[in-house]
Amino acid sequence: MALTQWPRPNPPGRVSVGLKTLLLGALLLPGRAVHAQTMPDAEVPPLAYVALQQQYPQARHVTWRRVQDWYQASYTQGPARRLVRFSINGDVEATGQDLALGALPAPVRHVLATYYPTRTFCRAIEVTNARTGGLTYEMATCETAFSRTVTLTANGRKIPRVRPQ
Repeated sequence: MALTQWPRPNPPGRVSVGLKTLLLGALLLPGRAVHAQTMPDAEVPPLAYVALQQQYPQARHVTWRRVQDWYQASYTQGPARRLVRFSINGDVEATGQDLALGALPAPVRHVLATYYPTRTFCRAIEVTNARTGGLTYEMATCETAFSRTVTLTANGRKIPRVRPQ
């Protein structure tokens, strides 16, 4: 299992093969699927949008996306990249921050090496459930144009991803 840091640098003036594939794939997908990644501010429920501004006034470079039944704002605050997931009512469901792949708990690293030996992970996020305080770790693969996410608890138990209906 290769653990690399995100983003991978490209020489100036060159577009990576992965980026070319992503752009081509985005052009070939139906309109709804293309917008599944990010969403404009105008499509974010007003209560979630206002909650971000009130609770995280230092948030900069905010991008929104729909994650299962939540609205996720990814943003920078100082040098750190963070996220917060809101319900449609503006309630905080989870918060998270980027984590170095080498800083993942040993059971998580073991599961990745054992069950995903051919995958290359480029990003890890430590997510805290706002209601329970429970920690999960979300690791994104980076070897294809479309990233896949593996979600594990601190002891390495896999959390199944709920598919939208």
